Amino acid sequence: MNAILSVPEAQPFWLPAALGLGLIALVSLPPLFGEPLPVDFVQPAETASWAGKLLVVVLMGGAVGGAALTARTEGRWAAGSVAGAAILAALLTAWHWYEVDSDPYKTNWQRGLYLDILNHRTVAPHLYRTLPYGFTRTLERLTGDWQFSCVAYRWFFTFWFVWGSYRFARLFCGPGRALLTLVPLALLYPQSVQYYLGQLTDPLSHALFVFSLIWLVQDRWLLLAAALALGVMAKETVVLIALSYFVCYLRQGGPALFKTSVLGLACAAAFLATRLPLGWRPGNSDLNGLDALMIGTNLGFGKPIAWTPVPLYQNYLQPFWFVGPFVPLIAWNWQRLDHRLRVLLLTLTPTLLLSNLCFSWMYESRNYMPLVPLHATAALAFLGTSGGLNARRLDGGR
Repeated sequence: MNAILSVPEAQPFWLPAALGLGLIALVSLPPLFGEPLPVDFVQPAETASWAGKLLVVVLMGGAVGGAALTARTEGRWAAGSVAGAAILAALLTAWHWYEVDSDPYKTNWQRGLYLDILNHRTVAPHLYRTLPYGFTRTLERLTGDWQFSCVAYRWFFTFWFVWGSYRFARLFCGPGRALLTLVPLALLYPQSVQYYLGQLTDPLSHALFVFSLIWLVQDRWLLLAAALALGVMAKETVVLIALSYFVCYLRQGGPALFKTSVLGLACAAAFLATRLPLGWRPGNSDLNGLDALMIGTNLGFGKPIAWTPVPLYQNYLQPFWFVGPFVPLIAWNWQRLDHRLRVLLLTLTPTLLLSNLCFSWMYESRNYMPLVPLHATAALAFLGTSGGLNARRLDGGR
């Protein structure tokens, strides 16, 4: 997968990014639409096994190598930052294994959800977040090893999330300062996986989310439309970026309205394509499996509509950990921030938190991870007023 998604601001070529998005679709979609039901785990005897694993490792390594070659044009140490991102992704994946995957109960739940999604027999919202499961199913077809496929998938897209977070920071900071933005990401990751069972949704969703932020800043709206469409198939929350795009480029007038309409249509098409064939109908129960919003249950008011063993105070504490520490530095630096960062902070942060309040548990802080690159960049941008790849485009390219 050659140089998936790795396109810096200074690089005018769109082809590697488009190729990466196309390959994600090519790998993920066939099992979702072409595999006969019922689906069961692939047996090792049905595959090349070790040869398939070697092929997966080589292809994923080639994609990471492509990112290194692309980054090499920016500076002496740019390629080394790719290796660092790969190592950090491996460490985060290892922590996920230790914290989540080593628990037999959680592993059994993961296996059951995997088959339920591929067989279209689970409930919302998992039923409609199919893209990560299609990607993993293709890996399983190649290797005959479900556990290996899950770990490989998780490392691969965790790498792109880490690397994309660095690339986002590089739009506004120099290389050294951009690396600092990965520190809160690494520190907060263990907290983000503390209160969940290990569904495959997040690595691909988070990677597409952060590259959508990059392409919003660069105003690469066609790439953004493709990323949002794929992102909706992984997790529908990414649609919030379309609103941020419109506000960010509102002063363009008609062109901004047209581009935003394209983004909205791409999201709507992906949303309906993953739902209508499975019997989806408008209504809250088909969004999160409940008949009412989670607001009162999350805040501890009224009769709860769902139960969790997690203490109520975590619904307040987790959002604070992922937002609160950044606020003082962001507020102090506000007037010096690029206007696109200000727009994203004012639109994406509150809408994502509101989405979690209404449709999920507020303690599920894995949902806040895509905000960490944005908040960390805004908090640390004051350390370097130059050196970012957007140094010559502080007006957003208008």
